[in-house]
Amino acid sequence: MVTVLLTTAQISVAQVVGNANDFLDIGGFAAAQATGNASGACISGAEAGYLNPAALSMDGGKWDFALMHNRYMGGMATKNMAAAACMTDSLTTFGATLVRVGVDDIQNTLHLFDTDGSINYDNITYFSVADYALYFSFGRQLKRIPALTVGGNVKIIYRHEGDFANAYGFGIDLAARYTWRRLSCAAVLRDATTTFDFWSVNDSKFDSAYLATGNTVPESRLEQRSPSLVLSAAYRMQRGDFGAAAMAALRTYFGYNTQYIIHSDFASIDPSIGVELSYKDLVFVRGGISDFQNDSNMTISHKTSARPSIGAGLRLYGFRIDYAFFFSGAMGEGSNVVTVGYGF
Repeated sequence: MVTVLLTTAQISVAQVVGNANDFLDIGGFAAAQATGNASGACISGAEAGYLNPAALSMDGGKWDFALMHNRYMGGMATKNMAAAACMTDSLTTFGATLVRVGVDDIQNTLHLFDTDGSINYDNITYFSVADYALYFSFGRQLKRIPALTVGGNVKIIYRHEGDFANAYGFGIDLAARYTWRRLSCAAVLRDATTTFDFWSVNDSKFDSAYLATGNTVPESRLEQRSPSLVLSAAYRMQRGDFGAAAMAALRTYFGYNTQYIIHSDFASIDPSIGVELSYKDLVFVRGGISDFQNDSNMTISHKTSARPSIGAGLRLYGFRIDYAFFFSGAMGEGSNVVTVGYGF
């Protein structure tokens, strides 16, 4: 029963909350994760729809596809992503990205005890808690300002917690990127109009066994995700067959306070930095650091923590495979991310 209570507790939050849909912040594809998700100014192709839709355009190709799998929290939770992008002309690119974050095979022990008080393990059933987001992306290079590209996302969200509750949501992202020689700068306004989730609770699933523990049935609610602004920059260098890129990003979350090292009652800023080394655009090595936080639960009050990440990639005949590893969670569990893609 404890498991059921934990998975349904989030429904009973206040009617309007600033940090709804946190699953959208877990991170992008493996190449982006390896650089601390600081690559919004230099990313391209189908993988850009999630991070920066203004960067969807591809060099030398029309179609691009990517699949990602990520296991975290000791393998208990998974994140899967699939993305596709198509250049309809030399200036315009459309894309779509599907995101699923979930925990499966959760035990429902509400009916563990029979009417006579004996335990009956046959009464245990299983359910999933999963969040879905579908991004429809658009990016276009401006004719009069070729160095500037603009774009946006329309996001449709579906969340469910077994048969207990589900929610539908909607949101919009706006993005721009400007490139000057080796320097690229980008801005993404996520959830520009705020993103709303409308939760509906199935009261019939919370029977007397739930009420007998002193709990109240969660109510149907409206959740709201406040806008956030991501500013990023990247600088590329090339020396013969060897290339390098340094990148940084600032994520500003408006409307609520978090434990990031730069924070106030108005906004919190999460900085991240990353680097990518390459050889003949064939082999890539990446690293980054992000999630700088003040953790007051540490032995030393307000100890600063951060999340390092590393990764590697290979490109060959249009195919690519990327790997990233980073530490996630308060206990420092390792998380492995793998992306495979193809562009032509």
